[in-house]
Amino acid sequence: MKIQINKDGEGFLAKVEGQDNLFAFAYSKQEAISELKNVIDMIMDFHLEQLNIERLAKKALDNLHAV
Repeated sequence: MKIQINKDGEGFLAKVEGQDNLFAFAYSKQEAISELKNVIDMIMDFHLEQLNIERLAKKALDNLHAV
């Protein structure tokens, strides 16, 4: 996995190469890295929530099938 951090106007753009939704902008290189970590954490939380919803839906379907 390659992380790119490039000067962008008056700040820096940090992004994960090949992942269009994993990027962050900040006015310093270190802040851009920190913001990208936050973006990744938020996306991981979203996916974990979705996974939990899917597990609950499957369990509900299994319960209907058992009746």
